[in-house]
Amino acid sequence: MHQKKCVLFDVDGTLVDTEEATVEALKITMKKLYNKEYTNNELNFAVGLPGKHTLHKLGIENIDDTLRFWGEQIREFSNKVMLYPQIEETLDNLKDKNIKLGIVTSRYDYEVKEDIILNKVLHYFDVIVTYNESLKPKPYPDQLLKALKEFKIDPDDAVYVGDTPYDYGCAKGGNVDFILANWGNVDRRDNFDDKNIKMCNKPLDLLDYIIGG
Repeated sequence: MHQKKCVLFDVDGTLVDTEEATVEALKITMKKLYNKEYTNNELNFAVGLPGKHTLHKLGIENIDDTLRFWGEQIREFSNKVMLYPQIEETLDNLKDKNIKLGIVTSRYDYEVKEDIILNKVLHYFDVIVTYNESLKPKPYPDQLLKALKEFKIDPDDAVYVGDTPYDYGCAKGGNVDFILANWGNVDRRDNFDDKNIKMCNKPLDLLDYIIGG
């Protein structure tokens, strides 16, 4: 991988550890509103999708109210949400090397602005592309291409760091190199068919890929 000029990051499961909060809150939401019981495994797919798409997959019709309730439940678990270790140090190092930094996330705008944990590192990022209805969600590359356009950067000069097959599909569709953020609680390679996928087990390992050792 030649030295990149731009690194784009997913948020949930990549910068911010929200896996447990997202799934536990969804479990409670489905139980309280619809009296449906799910295991964590059955709901793990929600970690990389926009909320509306998750609820659509679960067959929910009243999506807006359910989304609001789910969001309230997630806030109840806010003590379980944190930045992954080494994230700030990694962003610092990349910034020092004049690498452009951006965010491409399935979250809506307000979900980025209201997140106290994420706000600790938002100052590192020059471009933030959140999800909105005018863009197709990941795995389509629309959001990624919008970020590249704002940066005026060729796909070749960028890399996308994410944790789900949706992120991988998004990068592939935009002809951008992908690095799997494999620093969650479980080995995420199990979710990928491509076993030769580039991956890092710690955020600081990204520096070797992006700026060389």
